[in-house]
Amino acid sequence: MKRPINHKALAVLVALAWFALAAGSSWLMVDGESIPLFWVPGALAVAVLFSTPSSERIAYLLGIAAASIALSTFNGTSPPAMIGYALANAAEPLVVVVLAKRIMGRRPFASLNLRDLTLLFMSAVLGGAVGSVISSPFQDVGGWEPGAWRILATSLASAVVAPLLVSLFAWVNSRGAPRRGETRLLPTGFWIYALAIFALSLLVLKTSIVSLTPLVLAALVFSVVRYGQLAASTGVFAFGVAATFQSHGGKSPAAFLDFPQIQSALIVQGLMLLMLATCLPLAALLMRHNRLALRLKARNARMRENLLMLNMAEEIGRIGRWRYDPRSGAQDWSRQMYLINGLNPARGRDPGDLMSLLPDGGEELFSNLAHHAKDHARYSFEYRIHPPHSDERILKMHATNEFTPTGELACTFGVVMDVTEHHQRQEALDKERTRAMRLAAEAQYLAHTDPLTGLANRRRTITQLEKCIRRAQQGDRALGLISFDIDHFKRINDENGHQVGDEVLIRVAELARNQARASDLVGRMGGEEFIWILPDVGEGETKSAAERLRGAVEEGSREGGLPPVTISVGFVLWRPGDDVGSVLAKVDAALYAAKAGGRNTVQDAA
Repeated sequence: MKRPINHKALAVLVALAWFALAAGSSWLMVDGESIPLFWVPGALAVAVLFSTPSSERIAYLLGIAAASIALSTFNGTSPPAMIGYALANAAEPLVVVVLAKRIMGRRPFASLNLRDLTLLFMSAVLGGAVGSVISSPFQDVGGWEPGAWRILATSLASAVVAPLLVSLFAWVNSRGAPRRGETRLLPTGFWIYALAIFALSLLVLKTSIVSLTPLVLAALVFSVVRYGQLAASTGVFAFGVAATFQSHGGKSPAAFLDFPQIQSALIVQGLMLLMLATCLPLAALLMRHNRLALRLKARNARMRENLLMLNMAEEIGRIGRWRYDPRSGAQDWSRQMYLINGLNPARGRDPGDLMSLLPDGGEELFSNLAHHAKDHARYSFEYRIHPPHSDERILKMHATNEFTPTGELACTFGVVMDVTEHHQRQEALDKERTRAMRLAAEAQYLAHTDPLTGLANRRRTITQLEKCIRRAQQGDRALGLISFDIDHFKRINDENGHQVGDEVLIRVAELARNQARASDLVGRMGGEEFIWILPDVGEGETKSAAERLRGAVEEGSREGGLPPVTISVGFVLWRPGDDVGSVLAKVDAALYAAKAGGRNTVQDAA
């Protein structure tokens, strides 16, 4: 974790550095009779303000103004001039940085285009002009040359030296490992080129042959092509430093210029601007090329990753890719497509005629393709194949069509999966589901059925009676109920055994079931007692049904070699207010009355 920056302490160091650079430049001009082509203190101010958050810039501006006043005091400048120079030295970098931030926004330098680079250069010129206008009233030397020199010196410093310092600050801040989007320091090989340009510049500037100057420009173009825009700044800076060396002792910065020193300096500064103007379009084009190359590299990397993931997914999921051209009949198969069809992938991208693999000669597959030939939406279908040395398989294809501008089907893309095992599992699941439903129905039947007679058991009978009573209550409908049991059944068991008794119960249950309608329910309540529920039946019909039942048992029980039996029958008609308990109590009372009346009789509730 990085320690927070103490901007106040750093502002003091920047002010001292600015003072030292400005004092050095003044010494070169006065004692060394040289003419610096860059105002390096201004470049330092631009780089520092550019690399500093806007909320912290005031401290640096105050420090630069204080350093300017200190330098003016050392040089014996008048107080008004001190203030004027301080304002000029603070305003100049501030204008450049504000405009540069507006032009660049949050974009890194490498993402700028030619328009952005041109605007940045114009902002540097505008900053130099602002500083020159503020300081011009306090100039001791007359003429237009000093003002022009200051504009060009500050503009070149902002356009050439400041980017180098910003790059250096970024490298130091990242401790040698620049983050994404930050300018990185050029490799070691470039500095060899920079020294070569410096040496070439000294040679050209010391020579009186003006035609050698394009050699420097050619070297700059080569360095920009090799290392980018920052190389242009470094090369122009090397040329300017060489010109300053050449001007030492009051000489012209370029031996081929036979003019006064200040005028020759202006011409050399113009030549440096021409170098920048030549390199800017090339640098912008190269940066665009690099951005496109990086995008293409990233896109290719993502494509390789996606292709790897796709191949893995196809292999794990056993998914085949397929392309078909209906006009030529050509196909394009992926490796997994071959394996799904039981073929050797060594056949190539096009497997050729596959009619022999399809049990119907391909009719199912190609009829589906023809049916969907005009579909613009994705579609799917299943078809069968018979691979060599394997059982028949079921494949499912998800396909989409691609059309020409004229609407003609150009090709069909398909994704194929083997769904044979899915169908087998589904069939097995359907069988299990059917079996489970059958067993559940049987279990439900057994849970509600008397196992001996096959009639409804007591639980189901009571439940049905509750439903019938609710329907009768809701629809004001009639409901009859008959209760009957076998007369002297205990004697039959005692004399003939329980096996015969069970057969008698079964026979009576069958006779009662034959008398009932489809909408009725006959149930065994327990032992030899039964209940017959008759929905939508009035009193007369209920009594008639009870008499028929009594007679049917009396006559029918004699058949089959079983002991003849009779039944006692009680019946009742549901009345409003009756519930299950009350209506059962009434019909039981009627049954007991029938028994008390001599048995083999029918009796209604009192």
